Amino acid sequence: MENYDPSVLPKETYLLYEIKWSSSKKTWQNCCHNSLTEHAEIYFLEDIFKKERSDPSAHCSITWYMSWSPCGDCCKAIRGFLKDQPNVNLVIYVARIYWHKEENNRQGLRSLVNIGVSIRVMDLPAYSYCWRTFVDDEDKDEDDYWPRHYSPWIILYSLELQSILQNIPSCLEISLGENHTPVFSLCVEDDQQKSALTSANP
Repeated sequence: MENYDPSVLPKETYLLYEIKWSSSKKTWQNCCHNSLTEHAEIYFLEDIFKKERSDPSAHCSITWYMSWSPCGDCCKAIRGFLKDQPNVNLVIYVARIYWHKEENNRQGLRSLVNIGVSIRVMDLPAYSYCWRTFVDDEDKDEDDYWPRHYSPWIILYSLELQSILQNIPSCLEISLGENHTPVFSLCVEDDQQKSALTSANP
């Protein structure tokens, strides 16, 4: 689960996914990640989903647990995919928000929510679920991997997601400290931001 640690900023994007078809009792669960030429979301949409889908008329629920949120370009591809697949419902959990100050990325996330995609920052129950569902190993003790120390970053990213979805200025600052360690801080300067933070529910 180190790839999903919100206190660090790795380059790779990992995507844990679940696919549930209305015509089947089985839930497909697996993972993928980005390559040198393709983002993880695009690989899922263009390769994994096409291979798994057998009945275009069947309703399908997809849940992604992503180490980074989709970029603006991937959001556009996701919108096109959902337009072509009206029977698909998509829920996205993210550990971090990708280049959260870039307007293209912010607009992309808003556009997904506007067409009915649910986007949430992973909370502790989501981390626990992913551990039990995708990682669980008899040789490992869950208590050793329970991400209690993630809480401050979960709150920060949750607040930033609220500012994005409400289309107000960014409230999250990320800089590099000693040894290039990321330093996170909250910046609240106006009433709109204060209102968004008050309404946030991390």
